[in-house]
Amino acid sequence: MLMNTLKIREMTLEAGRPKVAVPIVSADPKDIIAECESVAGMPCDMIEWRADRYLAGIGDADSVMGQKDFYLDMIKILDDINYIAAGKPVIFTIRSREQGGCIEMTDAHLADIRGLVAQSGLADIIDVELCGREGTIDEESLRRQIESIHSCSCLVMLSHHDFIGMPSAEDAIRIVRKMSELGADICKLAAVADSKEDDETLLKATAYLHRSGVGPLVMIAMGEAGTAARVAAGRYGSCITFAAGKEASAPGQADVWTMKKWLDDYYEGKES
Repeated sequence: MLMNTLKIREMTLEAGRPKVAVPIVSADPKDIIAECESVAGMPCDMIEWRADRYLAGIGDADSVMGQKDFYLDMIKILDDINYIAAGKPVIFTIRSREQGGCIEMTDAHLADIRGLVAQSGLADIIDVELCGREGTIDEESLRRQIESIHSCSCLVMLSHHDFIGMPSAEDAIRIVRKMSELGADICKLAAVADSKEDDETLLKATAYLHRSGVGPLVMIAMGEAGTAARVAAGRYGSCITFAAGKEASAPGQADVWTMKKWLDDYYEGKES
């Protein structure tokens, strides 16, 4: 198997028609389960639990982490999600405010939660952000966290989101290569596209990285101008795209039914 393909349960991540992941974005536990039941019936391949929405809903997460039931409650929700997913791979994500999420926690506490989830065996992939709260890359800390997650036979998606604009192809390649060097199983880069040229920049970087054997890749152009690249990126080497169920979790994210139609139209008759 090539370096940039990956088998998760019965699904293989590879270039071609991208797998569709739908995020669960509710905050209340009952709403989370109800949303998951709805998403399970949608045309998607993977389910992402955006746990930062849940954490933001319980107040100061840093202060409640020491409470007896904090971890038990979170794992119970994840257990229910895993059951409802019925074999679809589950991605666990805590998106920081700096990276487009809605929670501010210390890097140490974020690492603790991810470690607990890895130990539970209830998530197939754990998202880890490349940059910490100060916007810097702490390579030593990231390597420890990735090794800890891997020791529980769980996969790591290293991610980076740029809401200012699209980096140059050279910078995008540099960022993703750094993720790969740090031990990521899946490398995710999402950046805002303001033009067709930005889409082309992302696709150029994606193609180069894929040909170089880096990946699996998740390369996303956010914003309305990035729609075409969200669909076409699979042909260049990206293997996952995200689509909205209840609501979008990032700028320019189409609903899952619209995304299915776009993918059907684009990849119909094409080798994937």
